[in-house]
Amino acid sequence: MVDTLGSISYSLILGAGLDYYTGLKTLKGIIGSRASATLMNSVTGGPYGLWRDFLYKKTKTTEKSSKIKKYLVDLVAFNIFQVPIYGLAVGIGGLVQDGELNFNKMIKGYKNLALLSPLIGPTMGLYMNYFRKSFKVSTSEKRATNTN
Repeated sequence: MVDTLGSISYSLILGAGLDYYTGLKTLKGIIGSRASATLMNSVTGGPYGLWRDFLYKKTKTTEKSSKIKKYLVDLVAFNIFQVPIYGLAVGIGGLVQDGELNFNKMIKGYKNLALLSPLIGPTMGLYMNYFRKSFKVSTSEKRATNTN
């Protein structure tokens, strides 16, 4: 639940600006994209948190690991998991805005998010860890040290 809330709120904060840049120029298009992203994040937020936990454990990335290692693990987690979801949200936003599924906008969304992922992916990881700590839930780094 905590990862779902973190994922939804992070997406709402950053997504509208990225949607506008991607080509969703109307309020209707941006609301359509954010609504679909919120719906998707309500389903995928928890699994994304588990995915991050898995990658942190698999790569043995703990609280003692370097910032570079944590950055890279969050970057990989984000690109594999979140970029495809964002492209789909842009597609749905375009469908709401223009009445048609525009694959060019979807591809532009994939590309834009992939290009911005070195900033967005790791900051999303930090944001989700902040959310976890706020609700007294173990971070991915702490979970990687547990052998259970």
